[in-house]
Amino acid sequence: MLLIDFYSSLGEAYNSNKQYEKSDKAFDDALKIDPDNASILNNYAYYLSLRKEKLEKAEKFSRRSNELSPNNRSYLDTYGWILYQQGKYKEAEIWLARAVKIGSKSAIAEHYGDVLYKLDRKEEALKYWMEAKEAGAGSEFLDKKIAEKKLND
Repeated sequence: MLLIDFYSSLGEAYNSNKQYEKSDKAFDDALKIDPDNASILNNYAYYLSLRKEKLEKAEKFSRRSNELSPNNRSYLDTYGWILYQQGKYKEAEIWLARAVKIGSKSAIAEHYGDVLYKLDRKEEALKYWMEAKEAGAGSEFLDKKIAEKKLND
């Protein structure tokens, strides 16, 4: 439906311009039309997790996107990352491990490394950070994590 695409695109644009209230409203408007749109649920949840805001809402949306589209590595990663942001590291590790098993040569490897570090599995964490770097993926902090062999929250 064209209107859903419009609201979703608007949400993406506002988010990239850091106009978060407008972004959230646009995503909410899209979900009013199609509350079971897995892609919108996932993207909205991920943006909330990056901002560390409304994490309960993000967890609910992400869980639903995984119910609608199981074994989608991006959706698994989002759910794991939300759990990580909530400090639920053991649960996060389960979800991120599933995402990595599907294919880890991406930024997902960095997320998995972060949770492994929090679980005091530092050597494994470094391995996954290096994997993310080799893939040309990862956050702006990835090089620092690798160089210092530690997570800099």
